[in-house]
Amino acid sequence: MKVSQTLAGSVSSVLFLSMMTLSAGLALAEHGDEGGVQLKAKMVSGTASGKASYQESGNRRRLNLEAANLPNATQSLKAVFVNGVWVGNVTFAACPAPAQQLLCGAMDLNTQEGQAVPVVTGGQTVQIGLSPAILAGTF
Repeated sequence: MKVSQTLAGSVSSVLFLSMMTLSAGLALAEHGDEGGVQLKAKMVSGTASGKASYQESGNRRRLNLEAANLPNATQSLKAVFVNGVWVGNVTFAACPAPAQQLLCGAMDLNTQEGQAVPVVTGGQTVQIGLSPAILAGTF
């Protein structure tokens, strides 16, 4: 009886420490080398792909979005949303060779350049276009 109680206590302690270590690791994954937050999102739909990154350090924030290989029928200007809220527009143009029949585009928002950049947290969505979204991902 005493052995099983001791064993149960040891297993509980190990599980608790494992959960605490995992939680600390997840929390640190969002923080960059200088204590800032860094989040990334991948976006894929058919042959089209994109990525978004968010960095925050002190009162500085930056949101970068890139999209490539979109069908040529895509409008040249599309709205970008974070968690359903408009944050800016991305302009599409012909991709570099050899994919010139497809469209590529990028958007970079930076508070250091006087631009409005939303505060982004893990689990929020980023999407190009709203209804329907051409590309979407989760930070």
